[in-house]
Amino acid sequence: MRRRRKMILFHGVPEIKNEDSAARITSLIADHLDLQNFSTESIKDSYRLGRPADKPRPIVVKFSDVNVRNKVWFAKTKLKGTGFTQSEFLTKSRHEAFLEARQRFGVTKCWTRDGYIHIIAPDGSRHRVECKLDLSVIPSNPVKSPQNVSVPKTTDKVVASRVKRIVKK
Repeated sequence: MRRRRKMILFHGVPEIKNEDSAARITSLIADHLDLQNFSTESIKDSYRLGRPADKPRPIVVKFSDVNVRNKVWFAKTKLKGTGFTQSEFLTKSRHEAFLEARQRFGVTKCWTRDGYIHIIAPDGSRHRVECKLDLSVIPSNPVKSPQNVSVPKTTDKVVASRVKRIVKK
């Protein structure tokens, strides 16, 4: 993951035949992220992943410095509503583990940071995951305590009963 530390994937950037991907990313960053002193020199290398298809392929961008990469990464909230997204350039095994974690725990409970997958389990505990095997350790369903279950009394009258709320400490 050390070699991928300076890299970010950009998704949703339309493809043009014989394009200069570094110039495309530089204009995207200038238009949407409002970063001062960002130029093409801040990008060490950039290229599209995979073969051409119906959808635009993601662009891998390797920045010249980790600090520049972090500025671009943390400005990603400004991309909301534009159709462009950023993601970390994970290894295949970590990417598969991340996709499985998002399926099991939900999109809002999983994220990546510096190549590691972070998960908030249903019980509220935080976990750092590197592979699919690490996911099997995390319980995916919360354990229900018997205090939350109420047993209705048998009476002649039909009464709507409410479950008593338990105050969390």
